[in-house]
Amino acid sequence: MTYIHETLTGKPDGYPSELAIPEIDKIFRRLLGEFETPSLPLNIRVTDETELPGGIVRQRIEYCVESGEIVPALHLFRKDLPDDAPGLLSIHGHGGDDIFPVGKEFHCHPNPDDPMQYSYIAALTGLRVLAPDALCFGERQAKWGYSTKFFDEIVTHAELTGRGKSLAWKSVWDNCRAIEALEALGCTSVGAIGWSGGSTQAYILASVNRKVKAIACFFSFMTLRHQFYQYRCCHCLYHYIPGMVQAGIDWDKVVSLIPPRKIFLAWGAKDEGTPEPMYKAFCNAIRLRDEKSLTVFEEPDKGHEITTPMLQNAIQFLKENLDKSKGKES
Repeated sequence: MTYIHETLTGKPDGYPSELAIPEIDKIFRRLLGEFETPSLPLNIRVTDETELPGGIVRQRIEYCVESGEIVPALHLFRKDLPDDAPGLLSIHGHGGDDIFPVGKEFHCHPNPDDPMQYSYIAALTGLRVLAPDALCFGERQAKWGYSTKFFDEIVTHAELTGRGKSLAWKSVWDNCRAIEALEALGCTSVGAIGWSGGSTQAYILASVNRKVKAIACFFSFMTLRHQFYQYRCCHCLYHYIPGMVQAGIDWDKVVSLIPPRKIFLAWGAKDEGTPEPMYKAFCNAIRLRDEKSLTVFEEPDKGHEITTPMLQNAIQFLKENLDKSKGKES
């Protein structure tokens, strides 16, 4: 028997295809799936409130994303924050087995000296931060059979594809509702930040939701042609939408839909999860669309980890661009 991975010795001819932006947008939205206007109210509810060092209030909130499905999230903000302060959707990493049980809490610990705590640190700088659990993480874990954690995500993705959707579709749906929640909390300008699998969710979201004015993404700039035909690195299932290879589009083409909105990409040259050709493909595709939209921060001696300079530059980038876009229409 010959398995498919034994036949993938070179990328298909013309992949990714040379398509105009409107055609990429049309194809990607068709493959990702339709998004109806939500018919259910968010019903935001505060279930707990704690004061953290630095004058930060941390609320545990819940809101509705679909019928019978409630998402728990942490809402972090400074006590003196203006009502219309810019909002930031903070998406937790995918990571290893240590993130599945905690989800949203992984980046919310009150340690200003640890750049991995980007939800808390962003709140310290005056952003209104919403950090929800992604499906299969934290309080949204689902137990399947005798396996847990990443296997739960595999089964969830399988169920969604069986319904004609994907985990990418579900992450966009849930994160769009999180954007609505930030708006309901008073934010007139909204951005997103994410590390690893959270980075993936952020750039997929921004590719289809124009309310997201600026994103800061740390690593995981995945291109299918490099993964399938050159490297073997799989770190989450958000990248796999049925039909993308056949349609001739790849993720660097998809993120080129984001400009003229602003994009910050942080990358470490020793990151085995994001080989340089994948990162460069993202940068080149964005620059071809609008060079002024892209800001990069590179660490030559770092791997798949956020550094303090990376985070400082990312938050400065977000604050500048979200402040500029306050009150502006898409």
